[in-house]
Amino acid sequence: MGNELHLLTEEPQRPTMDIVAVHGLNGHYMDTFTDKSWFAPATMWLKDLLPEKIPGCRVMSFEYDASVNSMSVANVRDSARSLLEHLKDKREDTIYADVPIVIVAHSLGGIVIKQVFFGTPHRGADAAQWALMAEKIGHAVFHTGQSAFLRTLERNSEDLYKISEDFRPISANYAIVSFYEEYAYNILGKVIVDKDSAIMGLPHEQKMMLSGTHTSMCRFSKSDKQFDAVWKRIKRAATGVSRP
Repeated sequence: MGNELHLLTEEPQRPTMDIVAVHGLNGHYMDTFTDKSWFAPATMWLKDLLPEKIPGCRVMSFEYDASVNSMSVANVRDSARSLLEHLKDKREDTIYADVPIVIVAHSLGGIVIKQVFFGTPHRGADAAQWALMAEKIGHAVFHTGQSAFLRTLERNSEDLYKISEDFRPISANYAIVSFYEEYAYNILGKVIVDKDSAIMGLPHEQKMMLSGTHTSMCRFSKSDKQFDAVWKRIKRAATGVSRP
């Protein structure tokens, strides 16, 4: 698996914004944001629903190796640099020079890049919770210590503290929406990322609970009413910082 920024929509003639999705731990650039129902076709809301609500948007999803048992030595900052370089290449065309960028990040993805957050563990979470969730989702054997990302996500991680402290002085320049999960993950009996960790506590930060678990909170079907709240906040984020 290499790092790649996938274009999910056709290039608009008159672009209004770039929307970039970043998956989380053990995630996938498509599956993380895809609702798979037993009684309806799968819905990948980034490409199937967003273009209808935000005309002129160009939607991309970043692929990087965030597997818990990966042998990659890349860390959060390496992945962030890779994403920025790929995005720079995508925006070389002059028609994108002044187009705003909105980042939609789930979980670990919000540590890699911070603007719009879905259950991002700003203060970390217990390593056991991440391990159990990754094993359940990825059907992979969990090997302690192999993933640099997993070590970063642990509560009280020094890397996580440094990243958060680096971001705080410049956070006022960005519109920020933090979504947190409502329901416990069934194999744990509690949420993966609690509200205290999912919210940064910034003055201009918008906060909203989404009805779902840590994995289902970023998947929407065509009939999901929560999608309205999400796409509207993505659209607002593109206009800049909203002060209280």
